Amino acid sequence: MAHAQTQPTTQTARWQSVTLTFIAALMGIGQNGLLVSLPLLVAQGGFSLSTWAVIIAVGSVLFLPAAPFWGRISDQYGPKFVVLQALIGMAMSFALLLTATLGAQNSLSQWPWLALALLARVIYGLTVAGMVPANQHWAVLLAGEARRMQAITSISIGLSLGRLAGPLIASAVLIVSPYASLVLMLGLPTLAALVISLMPYREGKKDASSSPISQWLAPKAIWPYMGYGLAVCAAIALLQYNLTPMLNTSTGWSADKVSQTMGYLLTLSGIATLVVQVLVVKKQRLSTERMLSVGALSLVAGYGLLLLPNLTALVVAMLVISGASALLIPAYTSQAMQQLDSAPGKVSGYIAMAHTLGYGLASLLATLTLNYPPLPLITCVSLATLVLIGILRSQKKQ
Repeated sequence: MAHAQTQPTTQTARWQSVTLTFIAALMGIGQNGLLVSLPLLVAQGGFSLSTWAVIIAVGSVLFLPAAPFWGRISDQYGPKFVVLQALIGMAMSFALLLTATLGAQNSLSQWPWLALALLARVIYGLTVAGMVPANQHWAVLLAGEARRMQAITSISIGLSLGRLAGPLIASAVLIVSPYASLVLMLGLPTLAALVISLMPYREGKKDASSSPISQWLAPKAIWPYMGYGLAVCAAIALLQYNLTPMLNTSTGWSADKVSQTMGYLLTLSGIATLVVQVLVVKKQRLSTERMLSVGALSLVAGYGLLLLPNLTALVVAMLVISGASALLIPAYTSQAMQQLDSAPGKVSGYIAMAHTLGYGLASLLATLTLNYPPLPLITCVSLATLVLIGILRSQKKQ
């Protein structure tokens, strides 16, 4: 009898986990789908490409304060509310963005519509920032502490699937209309919110012991893991910024061919990430400590390969770096959560903030280093080496 009751419960938890994975995929679909739509949206005569860059950046910057905030809310009141508000915020954001884009196309003055588009991205940044921390928290609650790594990886798999599927879905629906991608990203989160509202409520744990100041500061115990996250994401983003000059230097191809090759390389990287997540991390082929050390060594090796001015070396390096990141990110996130077992949402929020800081640092470094071709790669190798040294030192202490 007990076995009969356990099996439906396990099946229910599994389907809930699958649902959370697909909901995480919405973020990747939305981000990459919007990027694919931009050339057509610009061609419609609305906002210029530089204006779109500012609009998109506003939402990204707001992830910095919002991700830790929603992580704490998830710990205190449960992840369901946070995931719901993130989905509703995503739907509202794309609805306002669609309205602003249509309005700017047919208006003499773009300022009111630009203000509306900026408001859309403010809503996006302040609400959707809670999606990953709350999803990871909920996945850990469903899987249990013993399977924390698999739970975190299931959300990472969702993000990877979304980033891979986003451009394909956007390309398919853009045949119908330049605005079809925005309409789709209004409908999908709305549908997902209805599904989430039917899922069981899961309570958080109120932490009454922490002071107001300590609630806003990242705990010292997770600083090293935030450092890993910042360095890994900064190196990845800096490499992406540097891909065009690297391809120009090593091949001498036309701009069209370079752009097409970049698309292939990024798709291959996404596939490599997904394969490692599914076949290695999800199936627990390596311990957390081994994932960290192998991932860090592979990261240094991958960036080292980029120092060879050769297209084959570039392809292999991209695959190695993608695999290394797929090992490192869930491993250091899981170890960071171990430091604060009572606040997984809060920890996930701070790790997400570190990742955002890494991408921001990369854009700053790109402007400072792209004028001198070897400098971005040297910076990437240096960041990867810092991660390796930090991980080896911490493992030696343990």
